[in-house]
Amino acid sequence: MFKHITFCIALLSCAYIADAQFVELVVEEVDNMGQVPGKTYRIYAQMEAEGDVVDAIFGDGEDYLEVKSTAPFFQHERGANSANELQRSEVQSVAGLKYDSWVTIGYEDNYMNALTAFLMDFSEFEQGGRLYTNNGAWFVTPDMRQAAAGPDGKLLLMQLTTEGDITGRINLHGRTRPLPSKDDPMNMVPKLIDIRNIAIDIKQ
Repeated sequence: MFKHITFCIALLSCAYIADAQFVELVVEEVDNMGQVPGKTYRIYAQMEAEGDVVDAIFGDGEDYLEVKSTAPFFQHERGANSANELQRSEVQSVAGLKYDSWVTIGYEDNYMNALTAFLMDFSEFEQGGRLYTNNGAWFVTPDMRQAAAGPDGKLLLMQLTTEGDITGRINLHGRTRPLPSKDDPMNMVPKLIDIRNIAIDIKQ
């Protein structure tokens, strides 16, 4: 089902990379069997360890978020901008809907999906254009199971279908699984994850 592709990710400006627990973005091509135009990709955050948390993908005044393509993103007429708005039963029954373009953290449909969009304007993306914000995010609270990386360390962030080349940059916020404190090894505390300007570059 998935063709695994790993891209070198340019970390243009990221603080605390040694402690960040973020490794890279991983892109997997989904075989859409020609049901929709173009190719379908799923983009994951690869974390160092199971249990590392991603709770927000964001853009702000210092570091904007932008994901764009040289051809329109495929947006199904029954689709959604974020995975929590996709009814699982419809995804399985409506032709082509499973290859819609959307954002998420962890989950691919509405089932137990607590994703929230904050000050995100999806209007351009909804029409097949770029995904952009300099003052918004999609997020879940860090205690949600969907925010924690699984045994393979991966966490789903978005699905994109297009006939074009995809480029962009995102910012990622989260925390590590609780780790021993240097001063008190018995005190298990998480470390902040705040990685900015993670480049996306996917060629057809």
